[in-house]
Amino acid sequence: MERKRVAIIGAGVSGLAAIKACLEEGLEPTCFEQSEEIGGLWHYTDDGGQQHGASMYKSLISNVSREMSCFSDFPFNTDTPPYPPHSQFHHYLQQYCNRFDLRKFIRFKTQVVKVQQAEGFVEGEWNVHTVDTGTDGTEPCQHVFHAIMVCSGVYHRPHMSLFAGLKTFQGTVTHSRSYRTPDRFQGKTVLVIGAGNSAGDIAAEVGLTASKVYLSLRDGVWILPRLTHGARPLDLSVSRALLHAPDFVSRNYIKMLSRTHINQANYGLHRTKDPYTHGFMVNDEIPYRLASGKVRLLAQIWVRALPVDNARTPRLYNSLGCTTPLPA
Repeated sequence: MERKRVAIIGAGVSGLAAIKACLEEGLEPTCFEQSEEIGGLWHYTDDGGQQHGASMYKSLISNVSREMSCFSDFPFNTDTPPYPPHSQFHHYLQQYCNRFDLRKFIRFKTQVVKVQQAEGFVEGEWNVHTVDTGTDGTEPCQHVFHAIMVCSGVYHRPHMSLFAGLKTFQGTVTHSRSYRTPDRFQGKTVLVIGAGNSAGDIAAEVGLTASKVYLSLRDGVWILPRLTHGARPLDLSVSRALLHAPDFVSRNYIKMLSRTHINQANYGLHRTKDPYTHGFMVNDEIPYRLASGKVRLLAQIWVRALPVDNARTPRLYNSLGCTTPLPA
C-alpha cells in the first residue's frame, strides 16, 4: 500500500516536530524550507538574510525555560543555562534534527508559493507549487501530496501601525523585525512603540547607548521576571494546583508577581486589563532602565516633522515599531 505523502511548510521548531511525527505514523514527509538552514525564527543572521518570515536580534534569549521549551523525548544538555540564548537554542534544534535523522527529508532554499486542491480532489490530494529561492526567475515546480502541514510560524509579516504625523516624520522609522544591534542608535533619541517582549528587550538594550529612549505604551503593561524566588525559572514556579485553580486565582497570581517585580503605579505601568487576554512582557532589565532614567515612558505618541519648543514633547530622531507581526 502506498504511503501517504505529507508536505510540511517550514523547518522551524514545529516543522521538525511534524517531520518526526509523520515518520512515527508511517507517513512520507517532505519539508520545504525557504532558507538554507533549519530553525526558522531561531536561525539568526547578522544581515537579516531571511527575506521572509520572522527574525530576531543578536542579544535575544529565550523567555521560556529550557525545561519548558524542549521536546519531551530530547531534553537540553544539563550544562545549558536555564534560559538559553538564540545560538544555543539553534544548536539544540540542530542536535534534535541530527539525532532523529530529519535533515534528509528537508528541501532547503525552496519556497512554497501556492497550495490548491488537486483536480477532482477524489483522494484529498493537494497541488503544492514551489520555487527555488537560490535562483532568480525560476518556474514553479508542482508536487502532489495527500496532506499539508503549515509550520511557517505565527508571526510572518511586520505590522507597522500608522500614527498622525508619521508620514512627514524626518527621522528613521523601522520595525523590530529588522533590528539586530543598537549600534546605529548610539547618541540618538529613540521612540520605541509597543508593549510586547521585543519592545522591552530593544528599549532596554538601546537605552544603554542612545541619548534618550522613550517607550510608548497605550495602556500600561504587566511586566514579569524570568526568575522568581531563589532564582527559579518563572514557568517552573507555577504548580499544577495553580494551573487547575479558578481563573481569578491564577490571574491574581500573575498580577502579584508583576507587582513584586516592579511597582506598577510608580512608573506609570499600571494596567487594569487582564494579563491573560491582553498579554504581558517578560523582561528583567526594564525596571532598572526606568529607575535610572535610561528609558522613559510615554503614555501617548508624538511624532513631529520638526523640533518644537515644548518640554513635554521629545525631539525624535528615530522611531522603532515593536508591534506584533501578522500571521503568514
